[in-house]
Amino acid sequence: MILLGTTLMVMFTVMVTGAPRSSVIYADDKVQNYLMKFGYLPQTDLETGNLRTDDQLTDAIENLQRFSGIPVTGTIDEDTVRLMRLPRCGLPDKMDKMDPRYARIRHKRFTIHGQHWLHRNLTWR
Repeated sequence: MILLGTTLMVMFTVMVTGAPRSSVIYADDKVQNYLMKFGYLPQTDLETGNLRTDDQLTDAIENLQRFSGIPVTGTIDEDTVRLMRLPRCGLPDKMDKMDPRYARIRHKRFTIHGQHWLHRNLTWR
């Protein structure tokens, strides 16, 4: 009986230590903040503590990869980390109409076609 237990323990140890390490980098707070800053994830509500599902994170990462033209894997791989470290402007790539930042943008409400000024030099009194 002791021999069987020892054998099982040795086999388990070999299986665990012999398994290849995953190259996946998990989405930590920095990744989620990056995805929120550039419009791929909705802003969190700190009062209610909205949690994100794995599907939401995967979709956001895939959208970022697709928008940036890198291979779409849905995981934080080396290409995605390299992309996220590049310097860039602070404007979001995607704007959600429910995002409060969207309200600060002036939106055109109408266009009048066919009406334009005939004179470029204007005078006034």
